[in-house]
Amino acid sequence: MKILFITPHKGESAKNAVTLPPFDGTVTVDTLDLRGDDLNAMPFSAVRALLEKHRDRIAAADILHSFSAVALILRPLFPTTLIVTLPDTKTVASFLPHPGEPGIELLPAAECRDAATLTTHYTRILNNKKRRDKRPWGSWESLRLMDDHKVKHIYVAPGEKLSLQLHHRRSEVWTVVAGSGTITVGDQALPAVPGTVFIIGKEQVHRAEGGPDGLHFIEVQTGDYLGEDDIVRLEDRYGRS
Repeated sequence: MKILFITPHKGESAKNAVTLPPFDGTVTVDTLDLRGDDLNAMPFSAVRALLEKHRDRIAAADILHSFSAVALILRPLFPTTLIVTLPDTKTVASFLPHPGEPGIELLPAAECRDAATLTTHYTRILNNKKRRDKRPWGSWESLRLMDDHKVKHIYVAPGEKLSLQLHHRRSEVWTVVAGSGTITVGDQALPAVPGTVFIIGKEQVHRAEGGPDGLHFIEVQTGDYLGEDDIVRLEDRYGRS
């Protein structure tokens, strides 16, 4: 797990910017140190340019944990899952995430007290609030995330296919919106064209395969746990377990 911390910039309150604790070998830490930059005195374009210089570091991180309001104000620059810890959110109220917005979470300073606690939060957030991901078969993007449901757009590239899989704790509804392919539910392999809907229950085996132009569908998950780790792969051409 790769974490990039953003410090408060010069003039920003630093009282909740914890001294970073030592993490174990499962976590790699990098720091974008803004303490020498007075972003309040810089034009907006200059602030944006400053952060864009670090685009590669931002893109390489699994999670970006910011103790600066700049991450909320310029969050379109951060495709990485974003955590923000601020002493006062009133001044950035208009930039706070909407309910159900994936990929972002406010984390109180009290929850940042030690490496073990942070690692637990980071694992939970990666499993449940990841905004998008590339897979060997294509990609997915989370559109909405609530405690009891998640909405994703899934793209399966031409000729590629998801693992044959099932979920213990969630059911899914797949609605095809573009392209074509084949969707397997149980022991049936059915043609997938725009407008077709597939209902997948808990524990039900399923898979999607992209046709000549690829396959796009909207997935609605419901259940008591919606983490990406609730996948049991029964067969997988990419060798994943």
